[in-house]
Amino acid sequence: MTDTEGGPLRKAFTVLDALSGASKPVTLSELSQIVNLPKSTVHRLMRVLTDLGLAVRMESKAYRLGDYVSRLAGKRAPSTVHDFDHAITPFLLELFQLTRKVVSVGVLSGQRVRHAGTLYGHGHSRLAMALRHPVPAYCCAAGKLLLAERIRPLTDFSGAAPAAYTRWTITNADRMEREFELIRRTGLSYARSEYLPELAEVAAPIYLGNTDPVAAVVVSGTVTTMDLRSVGRTLLETVGVIEEKLAGAS
Repeated sequence: MTDTEGGPLRKAFTVLDALSGASKPVTLSELSQIVNLPKSTVHRLMRVLTDLGLAVRMESKAYRLGDYVSRLAGKRAPSTVHDFDHAITPFLLELFQLTRKVVSVGVLSGQRVRHAGTLYGHGHSRLAMALRHPVPAYCCAAGKLLLAERIRPLTDFSGAAPAAYTRWTITNADRMEREFELIRRTGLSYARSEYLPELAEVAAPIYLGNTDPVAAVVVSGTVTTMDLRSVGRTLLETVGVIEEKLAGAS
């Protein structure tokens, strides 16, 4: 990356995106390699980001994402996955019993999606384990759904040239915009073999009284056994009940 590609602000967001996708605190050298920037540049950026609370420097001298963004979101919309985790669990359990698929809650973390509260049976343990790691938002059902509600009009859905994880991954902006339009119209988001060849997903939003969705409920399974239309109808019914029961309490 060079200065002509966006300047300090773009570089700062690139670093924050790298921190949000890291499974553990990362050192300055590791960050420099991940974002392809000189170590001296990353060091200057981290001084500013830590001063703002956007990043935290650990005693080990490694860095992790700070809590400023989540606190800022909390002021705007107090309902987060952590706030209603216990309240939503019975509905997720019922959805799991109805579908016998992998059921989870997806939230945006930078340009990736993190899955929480994952429920699954022995037959889907491999898929469930894959969802333990952050997934690029543009190639999963929850990510496309949450991006569709935030990006109007679409200018750059990934912030960089997106990687094709499979031959079905959507990497074209025009095609992704059509996908977003369908999501906004139907209230459902689908992903078929876009991150893992065998993975099929459907997601629906949870608003809990907010203008934008605070999370997405996701049902995942294998492409050979997943009836997306049927699961989608069941998912919409479950999300409707969640909104009815919990929106007033949020």
